[in-house]
Amino acid sequence: MFELLKIRKARRLSRAAIEPFLQRAPVGNLPYQAGDWRQPQIIGFLATLVTLMAQRHCGHMRSHALAAVQADVLHGVTGIGPELIGEDICLLSSREDPDFAAGARGAAAFLEAMRPRSAVDDLGEPPLAGDPTLVRLWEEHVDHCLQQRAAAR
Repeated sequence: MFELLKIRKARRLSRAAIEPFLQRAPVGNLPYQAGDWRQPQIIGFLATLVTLMAQRHCGHMRSHALAAVQADVLHGVTGIGPELIGEDICLLSSREDPDFAAGARGAAAFLEAMRPRSAVDDLGEPPLAGDPTLVRLWEEHVDHCLQQRAAAR
């Protein structure tokens, strides 16, 4: 039962952290499709950010609980089915994909830039989508990849 409470809290906190950046208008007003999000760097960034948020604010969670949080949040963001997201994360991680790893490192930097570890137990307010460090990291690991993919269509 406690695991379910952790899952719910982790989902809420992860969505609160990501949502302000999704609300920003896409550069060039190119509409994004689910397939545009299915890039190793974006998946690495988002999956790692969700995992780190969950671990930071909810403590230790079993792997199936973390997987449920990742699948739910990433499905909500990208529109990609939870099974496919899970498969992509496992495959890219096991292959040690360099773009996936770059996204993961970006997520760690993003989380640190959000606020110091000791300053929060819960997000009282969502991170500012106008914070220059957060915007730069989001643009580098998400927006840039989305724009390239959408422009190639």
